[in-house]
Amino acid sequence: MAIRGTKPGISMKAILPLPLLTNAMQAAIVADQLKMAEDIKVDFEKTVGTWEHKPKMQVRVKYPIRLMKGSATLETKVGPDPLDPDTQIFSYVDSGTRGPYPIPKAGNTTAKTLHFQWGGKGSYKAKTKPRTLGSTGGGPSGPIVSFKRVMHPGIKAREFSKTIARKWGQLSRKYLPKTMNKVVSVSGHSMKKGR
Repeated sequence: MAIRGTKPGISMKAILPLPLLTNAMQAAIVADQLKMAEDIKVDFEKTVGTWEHKPKMQVRVKYPIRLMKGSATLETKVGPDPLDPDTQIFSYVDSGTRGPYPIPKAGNTTAKTLHFQWGGKGSYKAKTKPRTLGSTGGGPSGPIVSFKRVMHPGIKAREFSKTIARKWGQLSRKYLPKTMNKVVSVSGHSMKKGR
């Protein structure tokens, strides 16, 4: 509201705001969130770069839903495709497994003989390390061996998902002001000249 002194008395004039360009504002937020999701996907892809059976990484989006209060939500999930059969292996490596445990499970009388490459203790070199976003060369070495049963030592959790979430949680604080500046600039209420 603008208030001006006049003689005699005060004159008041209401300054009515222009309507917010909510569609443009939402589009700016969605575009930035999807860009960040694609960058996060790249980090997930780095963790399985040298794997022989690597799961397909994807960005899954639940589109904005208009709520009764006039707000909208956009849910984005990034990571291995849940329908990819190699996702289960990623889950074991990401979260880890307890060990040692027998393969096949005790009591399984129909299990086939296990055949795999092994040169003795220490002959397997892991391709990934805990809390590291990358994948190097590695894997088994030695001859192909056969066993009816083995004791798997378990898998040490690599914590890819936690590491990526921590990294992007910190980075999002830097990106948020840029996103908000974009939102303001398309809102119809920008303080920039010419608006």
